[in-house]
Amino acid sequence: RRKLENKTIEVILLESNKHLGEKFEAVKVKPVYARNVLLPKNMAVLATKDMVNKYAQKMEAAKKERERKAEGFQGLLMEIQKHGGLIFTGKVNKEGTLYAKIDETDVAKLVKETYKIDVDSHYFKLKKKIVSVGDYIVPFMYKELKWDIAVKVVAENPDVVEKKAKVVFEEVKEEWEKEDKAEDKKEEKAE
Repeated sequence: RRKLENKTIEVILLESNKHLGEKFEAVKVKPVYARNVLLPKNMAVLATKDMVNKYAQKMEAAKKERERKAEGFQGLLMEIQKHGGLIFTGKVNKEGTLYAKIDETDVAKLVKETYKIDVDSHYFKLKKKIVSVGDYIVPFMYKELKWDIAVKVVAENPDVVEKKAKVVFEEVKEEWEKEDKAEDKKEEKAE
C-alpha cells in the first residue's frame, strides 16, 4: 500500500499560468495534477536532467526577464507610494456604500490609466471586494516581491453622505441629551 504524503514533482512550464508561474519556470506540483492536466495539454514537461538541459537557455532568459519585471514593479510601487497610494472615486448611497464594488481588475485598470503600465490583476490580492468609502490596504505579490498599496476610496457625490452623517449626528446628539436629562433627574431624586 502507498503512503499518502505531500509528494510533489518538478515540472518546467511551457506556458504561463497565473496559479503556478510563468513560462519556462520550474515549479513543484502534485504528480496527479501533472499527469492529468499539465503533461497531456502540453502545458509543462517533467524537469528531468535532459529537459533541464534542453530548456536551460530559455529558463535562464525567463529568469532574467522575471527579475527585470520585478524591478519594474518595484519602481512602480515606489512611485505609487510616493503619490500617497491609489485614489478611487465612485458613486455611493446615503450609508457611504459604493454602487459598484472595487476588485483586483479595477485596481489594475486604475494603475494602467494612472501610470501607463500594464499589471495583471491577479498580482493584487484582495481578500474581499471594497464596498464602501474609506482607506484600505491592497497587498501586491509577484514572486518574492510583496508590497502593501494604500488605496483611498472617496465619494463622487459626497453631499449625499454628508447629509446622512449630519442626520445621524443630530439623532445621536438628541439621544445623548435625553440620557443626560434622565441622569440629572436620577441625581435630583437621590438628593
